[in-house]
Amino acid sequence: MTRRRPTAMRGYRLAFAAAVVLAVLSGCGTGTPDLEATITGLVQQGPTCPVETLDSPCPPAPAVGALVEVLVDGEVVTSSTTDADGRFELAAPVGTVEVRATSTEGLPSQDVETFTLDTGDLVEAELMLDTGIR
Repeated sequence: MTRRRPTAMRGYRLAFAAAVVLAVLSGCGTGTPDLEATITGLVQQGPTCPVETLDSPCPPAPAVGALVEVLVDGEVVTSSTTDADGRFELAAPVGTVEVRATSTEGLPSQDVETFTLDTGDLVEAELMLDTGIR
């Protein structure tokens, strides 16, 4: 013969299980924010030669393969690397964000720009990395 628990006890267990599920699911909304704006840009590096003169200028060069990250409150929400022309495009959340470029070769270098974005915004970032050449 099988013993059945009292109905009240089964009700408490069911309520407890439902509370645990709700608690777990309520923490799921703290993930990556919606990416509703776009940041495009150019990352350059310079100087590219040790001496610059009037007849031999030393323009910056594209920073190929530089890491570009979008940060919210210091946390990376999306990232990419620059192409052969030093360009990138990233989706970004609305609000205040930082765009950070980091060199992946040579002297460690970073540059950061801050933007305040609204839904549908398209903004252009220009970042410069230091090669260390003097």
